[in-house]
Amino acid sequence: MKAAADLAAHRLLPDAPFGSYADYHKATGPSAVLKARKMKPEAVLAEVERSGLRGRGGAGFPTGTKWRSVQEHSCTRRSVVCNAAEGEPGTFKDRYLLRWNPYAALEGMLVAAHAIGTHEINIAIKASFAREIDRLRRALAELREAGLLEGIEHRIVEGPEEYLFGEEKAILNVIEGQGPLPREAHYPPYERGLFATPDSPNPALVNNVETFAHVPGILRHGGESFRRIGTADTPGTLLFTLSGDVARPGVYEAPAGITLRELFYRLGDGPKGGRTFKGALSGVSAGFIGPEKFETHVDFGSLKMIGSGLGSAGFIVLDDRTSIPRVAQALARFLYVESCNQCTACKHGLRTASGALDEMFDPKTASADDPERALFGARSAPQGNRCYLPVQAATVLPSLMTRFKAEFDHLVAHPGALPAKYVLPKIMDFVEEGRTFIYDLRQGHKNPDWTFMEPKKTTARYLVATPAPESEGDVGVRLAPEVHESLRTLAEAKGIDLDRQVNEALRQWLRDRRKAP
Repeated sequence: MKAAADLAAHRLLPDAPFGSYADYHKATGPSAVLKARKMKPEAVLAEVERSGLRGRGGAGFPTGTKWRSVQEHSCTRRSVVCNAAEGEPGTFKDRYLLRWNPYAALEGMLVAAHAIGTHEINIAIKASFAREIDRLRRALAELREAGLLEGIEHRIVEGPEEYLFGEEKAILNVIEGQGPLPREAHYPPYERGLFATPDSPNPALVNNVETFAHVPGILRHGGESFRRIGTADTPGTLLFTLSGDVARPGVYEAPAGITLRELFYRLGDGPKGGRTFKGALSGVSAGFIGPEKFETHVDFGSLKMIGSGLGSAGFIVLDDRTSIPRVAQALARFLYVESCNQCTACKHGLRTASGALDEMFDPKTASADDPERALFGARSAPQGNRCYLPVQAATVLPSLMTRFKAEFDHLVAHPGALPAKYVLPKIMDFVEEGRTFIYDLRQGHKNPDWTFMEPKKTTARYLVATPAPESEGDVGVRLAPEVHESLRTLAEAKGIDLDRQVNEALRQWLRDRRKAP
């Protein structure tokens, strides 16, 4: 009974989206912000430390330690930054949380502001996340009416689509009006924050949406209650994104420490159509996970021990139909394109890796040394790097290419037998009806300088990855470039969000398709 009560107290996702701040409080209890403001900052900080909460943005850094480093900094101008620029392929949980429960993250930010001694909070989010931005604005208006924002300088900063916008140093540059370019590694946010000068480093506390959202429950029920959920390594619940070849993709919440098998088979409902799983990727930043490791408990430490990682808990599951060389090609291209080119070794190494894998799929250019060149490029990328992106490539690509060497060898020996291309699940949206993710196909036309190439042939802007049993595969909508451009021009003239309109049309099509006899 005690375990069930603890779990209920710290769950982030309600049974249905909260309609108002009042509904949120009916479900969760009194305001954590008001409780925190009656406590000394040190007491709030101690409770967060006691909880053992680790950052849910990727690295799993102890949250209390990060907060204390800012709170104890000699510079008194500080700020709180919520990283809502979620962009790693296979991940959608922060956006989903903002749709269902934005209040927990906002309360967490206000508690953090009190704990570190600041009146400045910032939310950095991609401008394309229109639905989430609207939800945040309405929630902030409710908090303002409740008197919780009095004296608090708050803003939502809408940023670019680039993957590196989500890197914690790059996000500060975006808030300052610059590009999403990571700063030097020795300038972490807790040392050099927003609008810093030589005389005023202005440390910033940066956490992601899910991390902040756990804080109100910790304040209401105590750090020890939170620690009783999950594992000693990773206390609390986790939000998981399941995409790829699972029968039931979506965003799920469960205590840390469940096994991968439970996650993929019980929550994800196993593979589609009687297939078998080849394995899974934990985002695009960690080593491949084979089926023999599916009994591993899902927490930071356990996944690291098997040569992978938890990251942001976005799992891309692959079945036995999937060509691993095509997966490697898509991953290499994504990381190469999204590299910012500030670190020469990163851009050059990933260009080598991506180019070699592309050549391997062209009978005119394929050669026996393509896999070896790709490995060399990936492994040479992390040299004096400002961010983790080249390390991702040096981790995930070799894990695929060494484990599935036979597939690469077969491709080199038979260059004319080309498997279907793999679409990396860069998720644009989630349709509740049918548990359907919508992938962004425009990523495939992105250049290494972050511009976009003009497609030579008709191209799809959207890809609907549907798990419907009657589906024979992914569903696409293809528009000629000139048609898409005309629609976009018309939409902009009329103030219409074209992406949202197309998504709604796709949702209705899916609903009608499922109702048809």
